[in-house]
Amino acid sequence: MSTGYNWRATLTEFAAISGVLAGFSVTFIAVVLGGPVADIEICGKGMTFGQISVLMFGISTAFFITSAELFLHAKEFDVFSIPEPYRKLLKEDCEQRKEDWAEFEDKQTKQCKQSERLGRYCYNIAIFMIFIGLLFVIAPYNITIAIIVSGIGMLLEIWQVAR
Repeated sequence: MSTGYNWRATLTEFAAISGVLAGFSVTFIAVVLGGPVADIEICGKGMTFGQISVLMFGISTAFFITSAELFLHAKEFDVFSIPEPYRKLLKEDCEQRKEDWAEFEDKQTKQCKQSERLGRYCYNIAIFMIFIGLLFVIAPYNITIAIIVSGIGMLLEIWQVAR
């Protein structure tokens, strides 16, 4: 008997990937600050390509960390992934407190889905910030390549979010 895809089983993986990408963003900030792009001004306006890139990668880091926390928070409310002996104990506890088990499961699932949805939202924003940061890293060298690389990345992310 097939039970179908259990999206809750992937929450830990989403949290781990978000953590890795947060580390990538922080590392990229260090690379940008140590490279020549950090000092190239944009049209003599005082802002540099490096400053905007660091800002975008910094924002992505914050969103990746937040998404990891939200995915882990969602996991706390996942009553379906706990081992059966603990699940039975939870049911017994509900009975002792004279609570409806189905209502308890629905409440937990709602909280799990809400945290997971917010985590995905933060994750997707972070991905967009990475592509904008890449735009400002590549632009001083070749604006066409910067637009192509970032544009393709953003289009693929929009496609992924929309489907």
